[in-house]
Amino acid sequence: MHASLSTWLAVSAAVWPTVTAFYPYRYDDGSKPTASSRRSTRLPRPDSRSVTLPLRRVPASLRTRQNAYNIVNSKDPTQKNSVAIDQDGSDLSYMVAVTIGDSKEEYHLLLDSAASNTWVMGQDCKSDACGIHTTFGHGDSSSLQTQDTPFSVTYGTGSVSGTLATDTLHIGVSLSPSVTFGLATNVSSEFKAYPMDGILGIGRGANVKGAVDAPQIMDALKTENLIGSKLYGIHLSRSSDGLNDGELDLGDVNKARFSGDLNWLDCEPNDTGFWEVAISDASVNGKTLGLQGKKGIMDTGTSYILMPPADALAIHSQIPNFAQSGETFSVPCDTKTPLQFIFGKTGYNISTTDWLGGKLDSGLCRSNMVGRQTFNESQWLIGDVFLKNVYSVFDFDGNRVGLGTPGTGDDQQSSSSAASSSPSSPSATGASQSSAAPAATQTVAVEGSPDPSSTPVAESQGQSAQQGGAAGAVKAPLMLFTCALSLAVFV
Repeated sequence: MHASLSTWLAVSAAVWPTVTAFYPYRYDDGSKPTASSRRSTRLPRPDSRSVTLPLRRVPASLRTRQNAYNIVNSKDPTQKNSVAIDQDGSDLSYMVAVTIGDSKEEYHLLLDSAASNTWVMGQDCKSDACGIHTTFGHGDSSSLQTQDTPFSVTYGTGSVSGTLATDTLHIGVSLSPSVTFGLATNVSSEFKAYPMDGILGIGRGANVKGAVDAPQIMDALKTENLIGSKLYGIHLSRSSDGLNDGELDLGDVNKARFSGDLNWLDCEPNDTGFWEVAISDASVNGKTLGLQGKKGIMDTGTSYILMPPADALAIHSQIPNFAQSGETFSVPCDTKTPLQFIFGKTGYNISTTDWLGGKLDSGLCRSNMVGRQTFNESQWLIGDVFLKNVYSVFDFDGNRVGLGTPGTGDDQQSSSSAASSSPSSPSATGASQSSAAPAATQTVAVEGSPDPSSTPVAESQGQSAQQGGAAGAVKAPLMLFTCALSLAVFV
């Protein structure tokens, strides 16, 4: 059982490690979150799955402390303890709207599975970034408890600092745990480019050395008996689909979000708080590439996929007429080459809608897979480009990640042949109670792919990729934030 709130406050750490961190990667083509004087409104759940969400203009007098970015709200989920996941309309950042204490103000916090602590921009913050975001402080909630304990997160060329605070965090309709979080009083200018008012850390906090000595959000939910199991499931919406149905399922999975069984993957031991799992291989056009010994960090706070340059080249070189410029790649915009990441014996298709980016010259489009080594040569940072193609489950007690093929109601189908297993807690009700080894992969065709029988995962190419491709590669100036641990990528 966790200690009382007063005990937690007494032993809180003085400084946070660089666990809650983000790693902006920006292409020089104007595709980035854009500030606006408009906010979106959440509509009641319609009968149709497709809905157009208007953006409501807010009078200047009411925008003194309002988030000044376009945020597209998702429909409210119907499952108990599930929360809508909003986004910026470009699939670049995914957020959860919360209220804090007795404040009626809504705060959008970046949903970050690679961060282990939560913070929000504070009312006393004088930084330019805070001036265009929604801030929080004593003037907003009478139940807010602040302390003198400082926190600081450094990102290389950016940083956040302030003091710790405690209040009730209201998530969705019925979840209101007491949470200790950072109240930022100094926020670097880099945050002006992004829509979130803070970060909701849902990483594996128990494994992080030197993390804040206080219950994290998932700890608080479980300790206060607000959820049955210490796990969460995530479905990320794709803006172009027009469904606006992203959801965070706390304490249970939503079986309607995936077909068949979940493919459970054991997490690699680490002291970073990462949800890190083994990658069996990658497949391009039905042929595996022999990329052995790779690890994938599943990060909802990352927009793209970042991997060591040699691995990125191995993948892109199998796509006809690809081009390379340093760590960035481009391919013909009309490419239909099927792409899969393989976990265990299961291959998951990544839609071209997700891994193909903005148009360039000469009929080329940039790739949203970047040849950048963020950690060691075996680690890939797997962000929303992949996660939009699966239903993902993060199980703290089971120390594992589950991947599910999107349900039949979703536009995109992933290949699926997964292990059947349940969340680690017997109180969970959303998944099968049996357990089996992964079956052989059965590939399901997606847009532009050949017949499933022509793309078996078991076929291995077994040859190293050679650099080549067409001219006219994308040029991508970088905006880098170096940090020792968790990363989140925005464009």
